[in-house]
Amino acid sequence: MAIGFFQKRIEDILNNVASSDDSAALSAEQMAQLSSDLALYFSTVLLTLSGMLLVGLFLLWMVKRRANPASTNNKELQRQQLLQELESQFLAINTKPAVWMTNRSTFDAKVVYEFSLALTPDIRWHAPQNIQTSWHMGDRMIVITDQDDLLTASVMDEILFWFRHLDRAVSSDLIKVEDLYSLWRQILPFALDNRFSFLAAYFTEDDLEDIEAIRQVLIGVIRYCQQQKLAQPLSYINGRLDPLFFDELPKGMKPGLEAARQNNVHRKDPVVMDEAPIIVQETKTERKEPVVIAPEKAVEKPKTTARKEPTFSIDNVDIDEKKPE
Repeated sequence: MAIGFFQKRIEDILNNVASSDDSAALSAEQMAQLSSDLALYFSTVLLTLSGMLLVGLFLLWMVKRRANPASTNNKELQRQQLLQELESQFLAINTKPAVWMTNRSTFDAKVVYEFSLALTPDIRWHAPQNIQTSWHMGDRMIVITDQDDLLTASVMDEILFWFRHLDRAVSSDLIKVEDLYSLWRQILPFALDNRFSFLAAYFTEDDLEDIEAIRQVLIGVIRYCQQQKLAQPLSYINGRLDPLFFDELPKGMKPGLEAARQNNVHRKDPVVMDEAPIIVQETKTERKEPVVIAPEKAVEKPKTTARKEPTFSIDNVDIDEKKPE
């Protein structure tokens, strides 16, 4: 079919050339033979090019097929390495000696505690208008609680850099949201116990632009927990969610987190009494209700008269007189 098409087109071209120059006129047989040869030649060239194109496409498909698993494996390897790096970074921050408890009877004022202590529920941060600092420990210290607990200021910068690293990794698709969920025990404490409010007061003045990375990471983890209905993280933040962070949540997330809002009422320890009154439960006899029989079912019993036995009296009989001799 392709040869016939080329042959017809070549004959038309040759006829046009021959009509324009009489000296170059060819016979009909010569014209047909020439056009047939040229059509066969061009068809062969076309088929050869088509075959080469198909072979090239097949080879390209094979190369991509072999390259995709390697690329996927490399990306997964990079993802695992990045997660390991993030975990190591937080571990270094968490175990860094950075906390001084100077006004608590249960802590030694001369001991420098790890930063992990400041993330426990027992240490509730405050949200001051002005950050109080101290230099008497030889380092820039900041007051983080109402009991004047001190924290090394450099830790705050390390926390901010760590959250920015997380946010950039998610934005670049290097890690996924479920990867953030695997770090929820390290991430969510910064949304609890006034810690987000303290970070906002420390890094920002009017807006939250400087800690936007912290906000985005926290929202991403909590939203994922809501979507997947993960009860343990949501129970962990129940009653402890930072008020400023709650106000910055998207409107669609707030109804499901009303119970997580921070409860400022301190729980009182239960009072244990030496002797508890013993409650004795009196047993009451149950009153039996009379059985009522329907009138139509009641059967009248025949009246029976009791037979009276004859009475015999021996009052007027003398027993001695009647005694036989």
